[in-house]
Amino acid sequence: MLGRRIGEPSNFKGTAYIASEFKRLGLRPAGDNGTYFQDLPYGPMGFDVASLNLVAGGAVLATKTDWVPVAPTAMNGIGLKADLSNVPTVFAGRWGDTTAALDPALVRGKVAVFLATPAAAGLTQAGGGGGGAGRGGPVLRCDSVADKFGAAAAAKVEAAARADSVAGRGGRGGRGGAGGTRDNRALRSGAVAILFVALDSAPRTAVNAALNSRMGMQLTSAVGNGVPAAAISSSAAVKLFGKPIDQLSVGATGQPITARWQYDWKMSATPARNVIAILPGTDPSRAAEYVLVGAHNDHVGVNAAAVDHDSLRAVNMVTRKQGSNDPACRPTDAQQHEIDALIAHARSIRPPRRDSIMNGADDDGSGTVVLLEIAERFASEKPARSIIFVSHEGEESGLLGSKWFTDHPTIPLASVVAAHNMDMLGKGRADQVMYGGPGSVQTLGSRRLSREFGDIIDSVNTARSEKMTIDKSWDVSANPMNRFCRSDQVNYVHHNVPVTYFSTGYAEDYHQPTDEPQYIEYDHAARLARFIHDVMWAVSERKDKPAIAGPDPSYPVCR
Repeated sequence: MLGRRIGEPSNFKGTAYIASEFKRLGLRPAGDNGTYFQDLPYGPMGFDVASLNLVAGGAVLATKTDWVPVAPTAMNGIGLKADLSNVPTVFAGRWGDTTAALDPALVRGKVAVFLATPAAAGLTQAGGGGGGAGRGGPVLRCDSVADKFGAAAAAKVEAAARADSVAGRGGRGGRGGAGGTRDNRALRSGAVAILFVALDSAPRTAVNAALNSRMGMQLTSAVGNGVPAAAISSSAAVKLFGKPIDQLSVGATGQPITARWQYDWKMSATPARNVIAILPGTDPSRAAEYVLVGAHNDHVGVNAAAVDHDSLRAVNMVTRKQGSNDPACRPTDAQQHEIDALIAHARSIRPPRRDSIMNGADDDGSGTVVLLEIAERFASEKPARSIIFVSHEGEESGLLGSKWFTDHPTIPLASVVAAHNMDMLGKGRADQVMYGGPGSVQTLGSRRLSREFGDIIDSVNTARSEKMTIDKSWDVSANPMNRFCRSDQVNYVHHNVPVTYFSTGYAEDYHQPTDEPQYIEYDHAARLARFIHDVMWAVSERKDKPAIAGPDPSYPVCR
């Protein structure tokens, strides 16, 4: 399935299969226009390269050498389009220095030129992909890397890091400069465009990528209403002002510019889409209320470089027990011996195999197939309340599908009495996960909005003959690894819907090309499916819906 990345054909095929299963089970479509699908406004966006033009003082500037346009984002507030003719420039100082006010009389109707970091201009190096060391720094020996295996260990390490940061021992101490600062002074002062003098120090790969298209949600009108911006070189700045930028004072006027560029978006040819179905309830007094269950259908696609499957998995089994949550490190001699033994065993039974596909069998193929199994079980039953099944799109790209559904629900969201989010249900052995075992399940959030919802889950487990071992160690106010805020339950909390996150936990294949079906613990996943079904059944049959007590202030707020 080529990694099922949002907006790509492989994901589109996957969502078609989910819809066909909902249809086979006789579930009612609950997407848009009588279908099972709720399309997201997601697709390619980028600059029209053929029409790019920037002229400074009568000299045509060369793209990528002298200048590049800055792509608009929700963070930077930059506009979508430049259409300027012979507009004067003015030096406005350093970007992000909000302690220095700009005089509107000097800036209004002009192009404001700022000295800036590459980060301010969006010209930063992209991060690493799954399976690599990732961040360009030195690779530490594994015995010098802090142990973050399990919630308590992760919370301890993160608390120490916060303490170091407060005490000034935090090493790099952030990204530096003002790159993370949104500076609205030019906009407030009436500037019609912005030029960042930042191109020279930007990574070459970032400059070359500035004109590439990218995939994303359609930008809102609020984002596109900012002023356009571009990054220029120091030599281009000299063409404007006649001397180096560090010799200028705020208010210095420069040569006029003429500029044209346009940042466009269009819908993906294979739309990103949630898949939604309903099993109507049988009790007329409760059928308008819903018990929701969801899992995400996407993963992260295909890596640019292939790796040897068995070698990567051997390394991760020994040194990265939580997959990409753990940093790559140099094994100790003892660890290397263990890795070599694992590789030798693999070579004794199969040839080498290189792979670049991020399969996502556990994340979240496991949650998706459990969703379908729960749907099949409910299809033969008659719950009092209605059951709504939501296959969320785009979790890996920023919880996009759950945000779109909760912001644009296809049923009244207030009628959802409880939601159950499932992400990574395919691991959980004792050697893979702290407190793991054949009946283990990690739950997070069950009492954050409704203490009663958590009580229901516990009481269902107590009454069952097939009991689960519920691990609540991650459901603490420290929120280790930002765990609760990293999956689709977050958007339900934002809309005051009681929700619980069910998982068997992070393991060595997390966000790795080795996350393949042969490593799934199928009996464990089936056992968990039966448990989640029984919790949903209990919620559907209760006379009263779980009472909402309000947010628990001891827990951090997910942004």
